[in-house]
Amino acid sequence: MQNYQCKICANTQGNHAVVVREMMFGFRDEFKYFKCSSCGCLQIAEPPTDLSKYYPSEGYYSYRQVVTSSSYVEKVKNLLKRFLFNLYQRLNMPLQAVPYIRNFGWLKFLKKIAKTSAILDVGCGNGRLLQQMSGWGLKNLTGIDPFIEEDILYPSGMRVWKTDIYDYPPLQHAGNQSLAEHFDLIMLHHSFEHMDNPRAALNQLHKLLSPKGQMLIRVPVSDSFAWRKYGANWFQIDAPRHFFLHTTKSMAILAKECGFVLKQLVHDSTKAQFVHSEKYCRDISLFEDMEIPRTYEKCCTRQAKWLNRIMDGDQACFILEKITN
Repeated sequence: MQNYQCKICANTQGNHAVVVREMMFGFRDEFKYFKCSSCGCLQIAEPPTDLSKYYPSEGYYSYRQVVTSSSYVEKVKNLLKRFLFNLYQRLNMPLQAVPYIRNFGWLKFLKKIAKTSAILDVGCGNGRLLQQMSGWGLKNLTGIDPFIEEDILYPSGMRVWKTDIYDYPPLQHAGNQSLAEHFDLIMLHHSFEHMDNPRAALNQLHKLLSPKGQMLIRVPVSDSFAWRKYGANWFQIDAPRHFFLHTTKSMAILAKECGFVLKQLVHDSTKAQFVHSEKYCRDISLFEDMEIPRTYEKCCTRQAKWLNRIMDGDQACFILEKITN
């Protein structure tokens, strides 16, 4: 029996192997993962040398460029969004009361975001989230993603660079005064689990974050009910695209080693952990249709909310700050 070494805590004892199939596109290729018996991190044993098959430019949802509109209706909507965002900022309104913003629950756990705050979205795909934030009136927004076809410049002035965190700012634009060197907020919305060296990534992000800045990392977590219930059919494993399915313990280990302190942990799982995992149990890929009763979906939504309250949902927001002496 092969002894796998955990890439987070270096443990080699009692690590449990599991075979997981690619089921987003239904290729059904098999990949071996193992779960560390010490820190609990679920990780791929041997990533494929060529991942291009699993990130098709036409099929992978996050690479489709956002279509923007300059219509009168869209301009009015943006004015309304900015007005509501200003109210949210000034009056500390609950997110549930703010249309257009209520779906971004992670906002309320962050420090106040000013319109001029330098914000970086890492692994942002086409920049859809940044475009929405631009609609709220935020001015200093940057996205990076190494897998997009080329740089994207939107009419709002927001730019997505075809690069990664190690080559930011892009060499061909070094010295450009409009490029921030340090950021007040760095966001990784379900991109950290795609990185093959999370320790090196956090060390680099530490350099890009301003001394009093915050970093938001949203990832699926394997210390969850969904993993215990579905195992290899848990849809958030997303083999082979997800290299690491962290736990609170494995994230805390990495954060401390890389000079961060974990300020807050919030679970934000949804009904998808049940709906899609049940499809995989039935050998139905993510994009294939399956009839799902509305009553079942409502039940899944209620259970997801309950799991979030007891910190057992299948995805979570980790809010990190730099350790100060």
